[in-house]
Amino acid sequence: MFTSTTLFQFGALGFDTNNLYSREEEENMDKLNNVMEYLSEVKAPTAIRSDLGDSVLVSGFNPRDPSSTEILDFLNDEESPHFQFSKITAHVDDIKLAKKRLIGRNARYTGLLDKLNFSEGAQLPTAEQLVGISSWVAHVRGEDTSMLDDIVSAAQAADSVKNVVVLVSGAQHLGVDAMKEAETMLKDKATTFAYTLLIVPEWNNDPEATCAFGIVNVTDATPLGLSETFSRAESLRLASECLAIDKTAGKCVVAIAARDANSLENMLIQGMREIGFNRVEEIEHMVLRGAKGYNDMIVAKNNDASWEEAPEDSEEEEAAKAKASQENIDLGRQKRADAVKQAELEEMATQWAKREYLRKSIKQPVPVNEDTFTEIIWDRAMFEANLKYRTMQGLAVNESEERKAFREDQKKKKEEAYRSEKERWKKMQFSELGS
Repeated sequence: MFTSTTLFQFGALGFDTNNLYSREEEENMDKLNNVMEYLSEVKAPTAIRSDLGDSVLVSGFNPRDPSSTEILDFLNDEESPHFQFSKITAHVDDIKLAKKRLIGRNARYTGLLDKLNFSEGAQLPTAEQLVGISSWVAHVRGEDTSMLDDIVSAAQAADSVKNVVVLVSGAQHLGVDAMKEAETMLKDKATTFAYTLLIVPEWNNDPEATCAFGIVNVTDATPLGLSETFSRAESLRLASECLAIDKTAGKCVVAIAARDANSLENMLIQGMREIGFNRVEEIEHMVLRGAKGYNDMIVAKNNDASWEEAPEDSEEEEAAKAKASQENIDLGRQKRADAVKQAELEEMATQWAKREYLRKSIKQPVPVNEDTFTEIIWDRAMFEANLKYRTMQGLAVNESEERKAFREDQKKKKEEAYRSEKERWKKMQFSELGS
């Protein structure tokens, strides 16, 4: 096997690269290569829970906070085939406010509106409000962990509840002893449903998958730093996927950001994304193995006196492995490129919508604010952004034909939306008209 040193010395650079990298840099490159090899060996399909059911309830999310819409989007994500919920219930303390905040353009276009229901009451639903609910995602703040007992009691009293994920955010002041007590309580009292406890520091606004993370069992946890933060979107992704992953049942874990590029956690996340792990596989690996799994493997290999290096592969086997590895790496890169492109398109669409709002407001008052205006014309904004993006990239654009097709598509969508709204009004109960 070539080391990173020999690869860089005899590459296609055209000059001797001795001493181009420090010893520490070379050690990190070798470590990353070892991590990639380890991940290739342990990669396996993820088993999904068979009893998720068709109904899920979320509680503890403030409708004024972005987390309330983000958790619904994750559970309604059509790209997550393991979530087949036909009913998604938001438990809130004010239904009128929740409907104003949670029912928007995205809810209509993603099909969430057809699934979304509401229950009203205190921070936690009652056992009666959990009747018919098969899965439950409960959010509590670090200072409110006394509610864990109430969550267990309510879930135990509702026969339909089979899976519960509890997400604790803002847990800087939650000591390790308190985390372990929570784990002991869940093991002792949660007997009729599968649970996962996920503890994270104070939320920040970073998008998901922009920072590596580490996950440890609460038994191995160390106190969280008072200034430590964690992506809100990432924690909601973790909580959602832990609801679905079979082997995360019974786990009580702490997640922290891994910002050091040379940390083992960062190398594991980077390696998985290069190799082609999807997000579900990535999260399962970090919950079940993480940095501890890799370190345990190294220790076991060093302690096993009978371990012998495996025989070298034939040229054909090496070529097949290299091809498969390259395909996985290319797939991972393509996914990241697609994500970057989508972010660029959305930024261009937002800027186009802002200019359009300004242009119209100069001519005459616009009866809605800028955000609502953007939401209303978002399809048009994305269409304009897509045209501009492809033009900037030098790609073929048939503007007149594409605009004609867009108008026809929008006409069909409006007709379909009108029919759906008529059907909704026909089925609406009189008591709902005042909501």
